[in-house]
Amino acid sequence: GIVKGASPVPHTRYGDTIRVLDVGCGIGGSSRYLAKYMGPHVDVQGVTLSPAQVARGADLNYAQDLHDKVSLRVADALDLPFPDDHFDLVWTMESGEHMPDKEKFFQEIH
Repeated sequence: GIVKGASPVPHTRYGDTIRVLDVGCGIGGSSRYLAKYMGPHVDVQGVTLSPAQVARGADLNYAQDLHDKVSLRVADALDLPFPDDHFDLVWTMESGEHMPDKEKFFQEIH
């Protein structure tokens, strides 16, 4: 899958960047929360199906000075445009239950 290892909490050496994928990010509220909560060594990539949500989220990322830690893009959670082992952690909140093919969804984010 696209997540490294099996640990639910990413462990990195000091200074390493933790890469987080926020699936179903909407306008990026949870992405920005994770960027603030996880500290200076985090890179959060959010995906949503809505170009309007990406545009609004980008504005909010700049307004909260998080544009260097959070980026949002349009992508299908059932066909993510990332290589395997790209992320240390996948966050999904209030989106998994809406996936038409839950088995494929979990295979994609694992």
